[in-house]
Amino acid sequence: MVVDRLDAPNPEEFVETAKAAFRDGAVLTVEAHCEVEYEGRTSGYLASGDRLLVAKPDGTFLVHQPTGHKPVNWMPGGGTVSARESEGDAVLLARRTNPSERVEARIEEVHGCTRFDAEDGATYEESGTEAEMHEYIEANPGVLEDDLRIVEHERETKYGFVDFYAVDDDGVPVVVEVKRIQATLNHFDQLQRYVDLYDQTNDSVRGMLVAPSASERVQRALRDNGLEFVELAEFGLDAKGAQEAKLTDF
Repeated sequence: MVVDRLDAPNPEEFVETAKAAFRDGAVLTVEAHCEVEYEGRTSGYLASGDRLLVAKPDGTFLVHQPTGHKPVNWMPGGGTVSARESEGDAVLLARRTNPSERVEARIEEVHGCTRFDAEDGATYEESGTEAEMHEYIEANPGVLEDDLRIVEHERETKYGFVDFYAVDDDGVPVVVEVKRIQATLNHFDQLQRYVDLYDQTNDSVRGMLVAPSASERVQRALRDNGLEFVELAEFGLDAKGAQEAKLTDF
């Protein structure tokens, strides 16, 4: 494992370092003042600013601004990243052919760059997944409500699969929808559709949304429509692939 750091290189030094990193299959991270252009399925332009650029050996290219966890522009793997000088600036160009698109970062000043000859053959092992929540609930229905009995797991309907179809201690049907992430208004809408479907064939049916958490707005929407929320906070740790709630969900 090799890590080489270059502080404030001139364009020629940077391009030489970048080309060597790409040739050798290393990861390159760059702190730079740059502008970015995109051409492909649409077109876009990002005016000059301080950015973090990341180029990976599989052709992945990421452009990060100082805030936010998502890149403002990127190129997925499967293409190439190259470096060159142009009119006194250093340029990083990521491109792929299917579909045809390119992301070009014209670097006005390189504050620093790091070459990282990384080796990583590990496989990510996720815990606390939605499947594990299902297994836990199926084995312990009492965590949702005392004397709740699971009748069927993943019952198919014309709107999709209901996670659990259950009955309570009084024999009233309970439709249970389980979410691994913070409950959103979209999840509320999904549960409401299932409940409305079963309302057509039952005198009464309960709807229960189960998640690690829910905003007050989502809980209010559930209450106002006669639906219920059950918090399973022990599944609230972040996990790979978890989605974020939108501002409209709060």
